[in-house]
Order: sequence, then C-alpha cells, then structure tokens
Amino acid sequence: MEKGTMTGLALKHMLENSFSEADGARPAARSVPRVGLVFTDGRSQDDITEWAKLTKEAGITMYAVGVGKAVEDELREIASEPMEKHFYYTTDFSAINTIAENLKLNVCPAESQGEIEVKDPCACESLVEFQQATMSSLEQLTQKHILQNKRSTAEVKQEVPPPQDVVTEEE
Repeated sequence: MEKGTMTGLALKHMLENSFSEADGARPAARSVPRVGLVFTDGRSQDDITEWAKLTKEAGITMYAVGVGKAVEDELREIASEPMEKHFYYTTDFSAINTIAENLKLNVCPAESQGEIEVKDPCACESLVEFQQATMSSLEQLTQKHILQNKRSTAEVKQEVPPPQDVVTEEE
C-alpha cells in the first residue's frame, strides 16, 4: 500500500468513483455542476498531472486548498481557471475560516447572495424520520437489554443457594 500524500490516486478515485453515475452521481445530461475539492497539507508522493487534467476534461470544477507544506505548483495544476477563484494556499490554519467563506461564495454564489435557499440537510424530512426511527430502535434495544439483565440477575440469585455455616472436623 502507498504511503504519504497520494494526491494523484485521490484524484483518480474521485473521478472514477465520486463522479460515476454507476456510483450515484447525477447524469451529466441534468447539467448539475460537478465540483471537486482537494485539501492537502503536503507534497504529493505520486504524479498528479494526468488525473488533474482528466478531472477538468470531465467537466469537474476543481478547487485546490493547500496548507503548510503543500506544494503551490501542484495546487495550481489541480485548480480550475480562473486561478484566483479556485486556488487557495496558507502557511498555517489561521486563515482557514477565510478560505472556507471564500469557497462557500464561489461554490454556490446563488445561495450566498440570497438568490436561492439551500435547505439545511439536517432538516430534511427523510433524515429526521430516519433519526427518529433509529432513536426509537435504540431505546427499545436499551430497554430490552436492561430487562434481560434484571431477569438474569434475578435468575442467578434464585439458583445460588444461600451460604451455610461451614463446619470443620476440628470443632
């Protein structure tokens, strides 16, 4: 298995899996924007050139964010044009909140300008229903486990005879 920062391998996986219709990506015909984000803090230990090019050729808008020892040339190779919109670098994590805000503005400008409202994924009815069903199941399992433990403890107490005085031959 590879060791270190394998950015090329990550790009390959993203292209072949994350944006594959067979693995759940929306069909390209629906014109849903495809956005990829690479976040790294080190030099890639493999070649990124081929996969950086292929992701952009596949119509994926690529954002590249680097911190610390990330190599700016690699990040620029990954990022889509215009560079000032898709490439971010900082020497430490002190600027990460600013970068996050810039990403939000660039990835979904309509939402940040109030033109559309993107629902909070935690408020989705299906997610809430799933959470409620899960909590209910956990509650039932907990109660069942507690009752079983009480029964087991009671059964053990019934099976174990009370202690008797021990008589030895010396008496």
